[in-house]
Amino acid sequence: MRLLRSSAWFGTNDVSSMTDEGTVSRVVQLGNFIRGYYSHMIILTVVAAILAGKLSPYSIQPLTPYMLYFIAVMIWAMSVTIKLSDLSLTFKKPSLIIWGLVANFIFLPFLCYVLAISLMSRYPLYAAGFILMGTAPSAGMSVVWTSLLGGIVALALVLDALTDILGILTMPWLTGILAGAYVSVDVLGMLNTLILVGIVPLALGMTTRNILERWGHERAKHYLPLFPPIGAIMAMIMMFIMVAVNIPTIPATQDILLVLIAPALLFFPIAFGGIHLFCNKILKLTEKENVTIAYCSAMKHLPLAMGVAFVSFGQQAALPIAVAAVFQTVNASLFYRIFQARARLASGCTSEISPGHNAHRTLAGTGLRKQASRRMLTIGLGHCKQVAHNSGCDITLDAAGCPVHPGVRHPLRQDPAYNK
Repeated sequence: MRLLRSSAWFGTNDVSSMTDEGTVSRVVQLGNFIRGYYSHMIILTVVAAILAGKLSPYSIQPLTPYMLYFIAVMIWAMSVTIKLSDLSLTFKKPSLIIWGLVANFIFLPFLCYVLAISLMSRYPLYAAGFILMGTAPSAGMSVVWTSLLGGIVALALVLDALTDILGILTMPWLTGILAGAYVSVDVLGMLNTLILVGIVPLALGMTTRNILERWGHERAKHYLPLFPPIGAIMAMIMMFIMVAVNIPTIPATQDILLVLIAPALLFFPIAFGGIHLFCNKILKLTEKENVTIAYCSAMKHLPLAMGVAFVSFGQQAALPIAVAAVFQTVNASLFYRIFQARARLASGCTSEISPGHNAHRTLAGTGLRKQASRRMLTIGLGHCKQVAHNSGCDITLDAAGCPVHPGVRHPLRQDPAYNK
C-alpha cells in the first residue's frame, strides 16, 4: 500500500522520516495480508500447534506464564480502533443496540450453557471454558464481514465497542452463574484479571488513538493501520500456545473428539442462522440490520476468552475455545455466502463476488470485452478495488473494501483502523 506523505510533516530531505514512512508502509502491507488471509492463518496456526504439541509439547510450556501480557498487548492494540464518536449511534437507534446486546449477553451464553451440559458434562473444565466463550464480547472481524455484506458498518462498530467494554464486567458474572455447577468460579478474581488485562489496556488504547489524532489527522492515518496486525499476531500466538500445551492433556478416550468438536459444530450455525432468523421473522428488521446483528453477535472474541479461561481455570479450559476458532472461521465464510445469495435473490441480481475464489473481471460498455483472471476478494481483504459487471448487476468495492452504493457514506472509508 502506498502511503501519501504530508509535506507539512515530512521534510523533503528528511531521511529518517522517509525511513519511518517505509516502515509504516511495510507494516500496513503486513496488516492487509493478515486481514486478507486471517481465516487461513487461524487454521494453519491450529495445525502447527497440533504438530508442535505432538512433537515437542514441553518446549512450548515456558511461554504460558506470559499469557497475561499477550492478552494485554492484544487488547491495547485493538482498542486503538475504538472511536468514542461512533457510540453516538446508541442514541439514534437504541432498539438495534439493545437487540445486539441481548444476543451477545443472553442468548449466546445460554446456548453455550445448554450445549455444555448436554455434551461436556463429564469434562467440567472443557464445559467451563465453552460456557465462558459464550459470554465473550464481539470479535473485531465482525465489522469486516458486515462491510462485505453491505450491512450497517456504524452499527457494527458500536456493537463491537460496547460489547468490548461491557464484556469486561459481564464475563465473570455470567460465567459464575452458568459454569458454577462445574467448577469453582472466582468471580472477583476473574474481574480483577479482566480489569488488569482489559480495562487498563482498553483505556491506554483509546488514549493512544486520541494522542495520534491530536498530533494530526495525516499522521493518525499513517499510524493507525499499524495496530490491528499487532492484535491479530498476539491472538495467533495465544492460540498456538493453548493448543500446543493441551495436546498431551487430551484424554485418550473414544468420545473426546466428539466432546471437543460437536459443541462448536452446533454452536455457530445456530448462532448465525438463529439470530438472523429471529431478527428477520420476529423483529422484522431489514436485511442490512439482520446481517449486522448476526455477525456482531455470533462472532466471538475467542482470543480474549481463551486467555481468560487459561488464567481462571487452567490450560484445559482454553482448549475447546481454540477448537471453536476454526469453526467460527468456517461458519463466517459459509454464512457470508448464504446471506450474499439471499441479497442477490432479493434484488434480482445473479452476480457474485466470492471470497477466496478466482474469477474474471469483465469490463463492459466499450464494445470490447476484456477479461482478466485474478484473485478476487479474499475473506476480509479490504485493499483492492474491484468492479464486477455480470448479468447487468454492478458491484463496486472501494479501497476500504466497502460496497459502494450511490449516496451512501461508509464510516470505514474515514477510519483506516476499523479492523481489529
